[in-house]
Amino acid sequence: MTEQSTVRLRITAIVEALIARRGGSAPVGTDQTLTDAGLTSLDMVNLMLAIEDEFGVEIPQRRMTPANFRTIAAIEGMLATLALAA
Repeated sequence: MTEQSTVRLRITAIVEALIARRGGSAPVGTDQTLTDAGLTSLDMVNLMLAIEDEFGVEIPQRRMTPANFRTIAAIEGMLATLALAA
């Protein structure tokens, strides 16, 4: 398993856990809009915090944008740019 797929699986697990707390159970596609999958604005805040905890990063304020958290792929891309900057 590649590092990229491991990161994607970890992000997906976080997203699906948040959706499960809302009573949902459908798998989430990499390019599926997370709000369409059932996440609310409060869930998105919790998602940002969970991503920081899971990956041991601090997401800079300028990176906390809806575009960076729109899909699993977008989160993965944002984490990759943070890793390059570190």
